[in-house]
Amino acid sequence: MSKERREKVYALLDGLGIEYGKVDHPPMFTQADNEVHRVNIGAVIFKNLFLRNKDKSRYYLLSLPLTKRADLMAAARLLGESRLSFGDESALQAKLNIQSGSVSFLNAIDAPDTDVVFLIDNSVYDHERIGVHRTTTPRR
Repeated sequence: MSKERREKVYALLDGLGIEYGKVDHPPMFTQADNEVHRVNIGAVIFKNLFLRNKDKSRYYLLSLPLTKRADLMAAARLLGESRLSFGDESALQAKLNIQSGSVSFLNAIDAPDTDVVFLIDNSVYDHERIGVHRTTTPRR
């Protein structure tokens, strides 16, 4: 993530009065990577999934605990969609200006004109602290 993007994220969090910490770690692209490079920050780690509807007319960013399985059929029903699937790399780049491996709702801060709908699992309220990433490292 560029220094400018990082500063926008921190400024927004500061402005909202949200306490946060910063942890540097090697790039992680999969849940297996997370197991190898696990960083204990005393928080529930959230993953982020870039999704689209069947005809690619609507895109969603779903954030949920790393250990929770995403129920795309249930999410589609709640959203009034017939089906959800993963958005492709070109749509991710066009909509949020990021690459796969860097999907985070924090990246939407630098994409204010995006039409991507952000969804967060309601279990977020069950946790005092959550962990999300904010990097935009290139895919390996």
